[in-house]
Amino acid sequence: MKINYRQLSIITFMSFIALKFLALPSLLYIESKNMSMFVSLILMIIDGLYAFVILDLMKKSGEKNIYEFMKNCLGTVATKIVLILLIIKYALVAGNISKGLEFFVVENLYTEFDWFVFVLPLMILVGFMVYKGIRNIARVSEMVCWAIVIGLIYIALKALSGMDILSYLPFLKDGFKPLVDSAWIHLSWFGSATFMFMLFGFVDFREEKKSKMIKYIIFAILIVELLYFVFYGLFEVTSPTHNYCISDISQFSSTYSAIDELSWLVVSMWIVAQAVQLALYSYCLAQAIKFLFDIKNNTLPIIIVVLYIFAWSFIGENTVRMERIFFTPFASIVTFVAQYILPILLEIVYAIKNKKKRAKDRIERVKDEREKNRDKKEINVNI
Repeated sequence: MKINYRQLSIITFMSFIALKFLALPSLLYIESKNMSMFVSLILMIIDGLYAFVILDLMKKSGEKNIYEFMKNCLGTVATKIVLILLIIKYALVAGNISKGLEFFVVENLYTEFDWFVFVLPLMILVGFMVYKGIRNIARVSEMVCWAIVIGLIYIALKALSGMDILSYLPFLKDGFKPLVDSAWIHLSWFGSATFMFMLFGFVDFREEKKSKMIKYIIFAILIVELLYFVFYGLFEVTSPTHNYCISDISQFSSTYSAIDELSWLVVSMWIVAQAVQLALYSYCLAQAIKFLFDIKNNTLPIIIVVLYIFAWSFIGENTVRMERIFFTPFASIVTFVAQYILPILLEIVYAIKNKKKRAKDRIERVKDEREKNRDKKEINVNI
């Protein structure tokens, strides 16, 4: 089942904002201080540009899935290597979302919480959504998207009155190096368009409007930057101690509002959005496993992914903080290659192969024309 271009745009929008409002703002501040907002802005703009590179490749692939397209461009061995790289990327993102979601629920909604009470329903939900496929994930994203957007804007605007804009001064006090270091260390939180690789051949472009994707990506960047602007303006040098951006802003805004419950409704909607994102990356992970091992059905890859989420949650619960892998140079390298190197490489290889194909077709046409002319001459001589 295919999704339409509007649904792809909404999924992309959700992916661009998904990981940005949990621990990332506080982590960015450690290296880049009051310039953290600009680090995220630069990386999100780069992500947006690469989203259109991947989108162009998706259209060139036609009805081919990512495995068929890459195999045609890179060959079987290189394609398998790339799939392993993508599996690592999807596994890291899915693991980070699942643990981040669990910690978020524990810290904000419960005083005591048994991990299996959280992870078992989550496994069932994710497994079911992945089994139903990308169209199901797209439809759920459509349902929750605008409620989340309205909620985010609401809590941001309610908290504006408590901001200190002077906290952003002076600009670039320590130069550009902290910004570069911060961008590299936290690169794995970005690469928001890598999920698109697993949608090759599953998007209907008949009703494509390029402006729609542009609008959704710009809107995603503006919402993230608005929340970051408010977050750093509120908490300033204490930002590293506020590990849950959206709930901390929500708590602050509810202090100045008579409708406290509405702020927590926004937080609850955000939990739903995170679950949908977990389903998206679990779907991508299952698809990549399926292509890598040439598995004919979807059941086995889904079981593998669900067990992976269970194992990640279990290990994390036993104090081995597996999510720290997300902050290592290894994770940054995987994201850098999968998100930024791979699309450019595929564009170059596709262009070269296409050029050779056109040259070969041109030679064949010339030969055919010569053959036809020779036949005509022979006919004329015989006459």
